[in-house]
Amino acid sequence: MSRKMKDSGIEWIGEIPKDWEIRKLKHVCNIDSGEYVAKDEYSLNGEYDIIGSNGKIGTINKLNVKKEVITTGRVGSIGNVHIVKDVWVTDNTLIIDNKENVILKYLSYIVPLFQYDLISTGTAQPLITATVLKNQYIPFTKLNEQQKISDFLDKKIGEIDKIIENTKESIEEYKKYKQTIITETVTKGLNLEVEMKDSGIEWIGEIPENWKIKKLRFLGECQNGISKNAESFGTGYPFVSYGDVYKNYELPKTVNGLIETNQVEQNKYSVIYGDVFFTRTSETIEEVGFASTCLRTIKNAVFAGFVIRFRPFNKNELNPNFSKYYFRSNIHRKFFVKEMNLVTRASLSQELLKNLPVLLPPIKEQKQIASFLDEKCLKIDTLIEKKEKFIKELETYKQSIIYEYVTGKKEVL
Repeated sequence: MSRKMKDSGIEWIGEIPKDWEIRKLKHVCNIDSGEYVAKDEYSLNGEYDIIGSNGKIGTINKLNVKKEVITTGRVGSIGNVHIVKDVWVTDNTLIIDNKENVILKYLSYIVPLFQYDLISTGTAQPLITATVLKNQYIPFTKLNEQQKISDFLDKKIGEIDKIIENTKESIEEYKKYKQTIITETVTKGLNLEVEMKDSGIEWIGEIPENWKIKKLRFLGECQNGISKNAESFGTGYPFVSYGDVYKNYELPKTVNGLIETNQVEQNKYSVIYGDVFFTRTSETIEEVGFASTCLRTIKNAVFAGFVIRFRPFNKNELNPNFSKYYFRSNIHRKFFVKEMNLVTRASLSQELLKNLPVLLPPIKEQKQIASFLDEKCLKIDTLIEKKEKFIKELETYKQSIIYEYVTGKKEVL
């Protein structure tokens, strides 16, 4: 027998069971901001966790919350809802403390459904205030039904989350497999029976006998990117950003960034077929030295100051399609990490980059390696894309299940 429903009068909620109510959050829970904590109060091995808008950010030896509560991001990172106990909650986070007539877990499933609609965009960072959250309406039912819904969702969502977690792990394995294939192929070649020789470089080992090794300085020239004031960005001509290089083996054919530049700057910092761009500086060594190759000239473009451009002298000595894989492989990461200057930021200098040893198969073999890796990586990337799509579908399904049950459209039997 189906439940009798009524219109809640709230657009995002829709219909609810006839015996349910609509209540403002402030009538079922207390909502307050966390408290500021100075950096000098952080401890490496404090007794209690410090919770910010993104979750745990450190530890401390004193508390401002001792009971079980919900925390959710208030400034910047919105939507990270956690149930926590015995933690220090920072001032960029809201604390939701239940009253006697509501179950905390039930609230934790409801809050993420609507909080993105409450974000203020008229501030420097995305913001949700305690006042706005307090006045939000939610579907409300009896304690025993709240418990049934919470218990059901814990089990059901837990099952879905496990599938998502396993799928993410599978994606990471495929990415590692792809990186292994690339590194193995650009260092050993395609012919497993070819005679090998010692490369003379410990972290490279043996290479095919007919391959050469040259330092990057003898293969081309390097150039740091453009540096301009903030007012120059947002309009003008194409701008290749740090992210364009860091995220891609091959530069996007069309970049999103724009910058005001003149003809002299466009000539000096040009982006043409065969150029290889390296991330130059970052907070961590792990993000420095990632390379992206330009396989199609971007007219009138310039590139970011946090990037170094390597431009080969001769494309008949270093094939751009081979560069795309070679410079994205793991073989030179050890070289960069060992030699890099780490002060307050990790930094890759031109001089260090120029000393990078480069393996050079005959140009015909470079093209064969690139073609092989194009085909192999496409298959792996296609599998990864399918798995990522599956995760998005599961996340959507998960949200729909939560919505259906916390608004009473489906009943836990």
